[in-house]
Amino acid sequence: MLTAYISLIRPHHWVKNLFVLLPVPYAIAAGVELDEWSFLQGLLAFSLVNSAVYSFNDVIDRDRDRCHPEKKKRPIAAGQISRRSGLVTSSSLIILATILTVLADLAGNVALISSGYLLLNLIYSLWGRAIPVIDVLFLAAFFFLRILYGCALLGVDPSERLLVGGTGIALLLALGKRRGELQLESAPRFRQSLNGYTQKGMDRTIQILSSLVVLFYSEFCWSSPSYLEARWWWSLPPVYCGVLYYVLRILVAGDQRSPVEMVLRSPWIQFFLSCWGALTWMSLELN
Repeated sequence: MLTAYISLIRPHHWVKNLFVLLPVPYAIAAGVELDEWSFLQGLLAFSLVNSAVYSFNDVIDRDRDRCHPEKKKRPIAAGQISRRSGLVTSSSLIILATILTVLADLAGNVALISSGYLLLNLIYSLWGRAIPVIDVLFLAAFFFLRILYGCALLGVDPSERLLVGGTGIALLLALGKRRGELQLESAPRFRQSLNGYTQKGMDRTIQILSSLVVLFYSEFCWSSPSYLEARWWWSLPPVYCGVLYYVLRILVAGDQRSPVEMVLRSPWIQFFLSCWGALTWMSLELN
């Protein structure tokens, strides 16, 4: 039963909250003092909110998940946990996240963004995910809110370029996820919005978007005053390699794994992410 509840809240999906960490090196380079303990408490609170959403979605999606070759193994779809227990778990996690936020003295924008994340997920679960294009925009919006949440924890105003670039990456990940689902024979039964997509159209969109992400990030590094003048390009190679590898896995190899599964199970993606973090830290003009 414990294993079933761990599967329900999906802590491995907290890896998505790497987007919360995205503003950290740039904020430190701008002279912001990081309160590590408060930041970690806020990150944990948001992770609990994420798990509350996963639990609620599994309750709503029980019948759809039973049509999916992998999602049918989820505890509510498999009958290991009742719908009522799933809702109780979701509510309990939200209460715990609220308590943690209050104890960490993180109110204002932090609470507002968490509430907005919950509201958008509710709209997505009940309506948005059934509509082509809109469903992908919702998925990207969730990552957009993660970046905003990271800025709120740091107490800084979000950078427009950071938000645009992060959203571009989020759209690329969302399209890759939908493209993988489109290849499943049972796709129309568990994901209604997939009826509005074609593989050819998604492939072209992914190709164009990946090129724009690379170009935008290159321009951001070149023009940003946060980087040391001689090192502004250091973080470019892992981004180029990471985007190219992801696109090749999706379009050429036909990889059907979700972005989370690819991050957790692909040594190459883990290597590129580690290189990007290290090189970004080394190339920034830290105060």
